[in-house]
Amino acid sequence: TEISNSSDLEVFRPDLLSRKSFREQLCIKNDQILVVYAGTFGRINGVDYLVKLAAQLSNDDRFYFLLLGDGYEYSKIVNLAKSLGVLNSNLSIMPSVPKSEMPKVLAAADIATSLFIPLKAMESNSANKFFDGLASGSCMAINYGGWQADLLSKSGAGIQLSTDINLAAQQFCELADNSDRILQAKTAARRLAVQCFARDKLAHKFEHV
Repeated sequence: TEISNSSDLEVFRPDLLSRKSFREQLCIKNDQILVVYAGTFGRINGVDYLVKLAAQLSNDDRFYFLLLGDGYEYSKIVNLAKSLGVLNSNLSIMPSVPKSEMPKVLAAADIATSLFIPLKAMESNSANKFFDGLASGSCMAINYGGWQADLLSKSGAGIQLSTDINLAAQQFCELADNSDRILQAKTAARRLAVQCFARDKLAHKFEHV
């Protein structure tokens, strides 16, 4: 019997009021595509990937990137963003926030990300950020293969980004060119969380093993 990681549908959910207020705090336009990474800035996460992607898309004002978290590479990520000229331009970096604040952050996101450096073993991961992103109704974007990539492809709840930054930037531009695709992915993400990863359903399943 397998019980997967789960989505808390009551805590993480689409919330237009939270979306509006959080975006106003950061002066992000409502029609901008907000790309969020929230989690550890560790060696294995390769958060520099998003900084480089932001630099590649620096002339495309349809996108804004927000990175939240702490970890071994936090200073490195900040310095990279400064050197590439994207910090506080089309990218913001913030220290980690309490878990209670994360629903507001993800409610404001259009695209939620989960990242790892190219490492085959990590394709089997079940990071919380993936399930929280689904529950919040965010289009999911990951840069690794494995079961999550297959699930996103099958469900339409997001995309697998290329490890090549130039190609990943093209993928984002294609999403922006077809805003309905993002909306469809957001709807599919929430549906996936409800149907397959609802915490209470999985707890009930566990109780009956």
